[in-house]
Amino acid sequence: MADPKKPSNHTGRGPRLPALERLSPVPDMAQVEAEISSRTKAGDVVLELHGRGGWVTRGAIDALRRSFTIETTALTRLVAEILLRPPDLRHFDAAVSGIAVDARGMEGGLRAAIEASYASRCPGCGNTVTVSEFVWKADADDPSRRSFKCSRCRENRAEKRPIPVDPDDLYRARSVDAAAAREFLRGRFPAPVPDHPLPDELVDLYPARAQVALAAILDRIETELRAPSVQAALRLAVVHMALSISRLNGYPGRVASVRISGGHVRGSSSRQWRERNVWSAFEEGVKVVRDF
Repeated sequence: MADPKKPSNHTGRGPRLPALERLSPVPDMAQVEAEISSRTKAGDVVLELHGRGGWVTRGAIDALRRSFTIETTALTRLVAEILLRPPDLRHFDAAVSGIAVDARGMEGGLRAAIEASYASRCPGCGNTVTVSEFVWKADADDPSRRSFKCSRCRENRAEKRPIPVDPDDLYRARSVDAAAAREFLRGRFPAPVPDHPLPDELVDLYPARAQVALAAILDRIETELRAPSVQAALRLAVVHMALSISRLNGYPGRVASVRISGGHVRGSSSRQWRERNVWSAFEEGVKVVRDF
């Protein structure tokens, strides 16, 4: 039998996915491998009956055991997919690039179309800029301030205090037609009865611009044929950005968690919230998953 105190190739905890830290916490892999080595021998089968990301199975494989995992949730199954069968990073990068340039009803590709919906004008030089986030007051019908970085006059409002919006910003915010995107997103939430209000309340967590962009990204992820591990990685990138592009992203402050009580979504206590640029948030999620 292997010595459980023998040093492992893995020391300490592995990389993390912040959005799934509670559902799929990263264990001490050295301890996992030590336990497996002390209780089994090479060639044995290790069963992970309540998997939370496939970490035990990964440790078993590294210790030359066969393993089988049953994941507790669909989200932890995504983690297990890329943990046990890591995608080729070149294929993952190619998939992201393909999504960015996919025109499918949008002029210039998806990335250009999404960023165009966040277009604004620099008050200093008049240059067209892409807003990184709009700030809304709670229960307001329009955004009140914006943050951006101007490449011409180097005016940086992404790190300083946001400035008021202009009439063009209000026009873009009011002219978004999110009816189709709303139905697409609403259909993803199961409900005990067809007219239950919870799916609508969950979709309402996202502003209209975010609904359109999120639906378009999901549509392109799910309708293309890719390797399961690449699909899992893309879905995890969306999971990473899901809360940050919602009304739960308070200003100033941190992103709140979704709270459901009595079949209804409990609103955030923040008096203001941020409307983030969805494509920037997606790229941030892609980077987190790629690093993982």
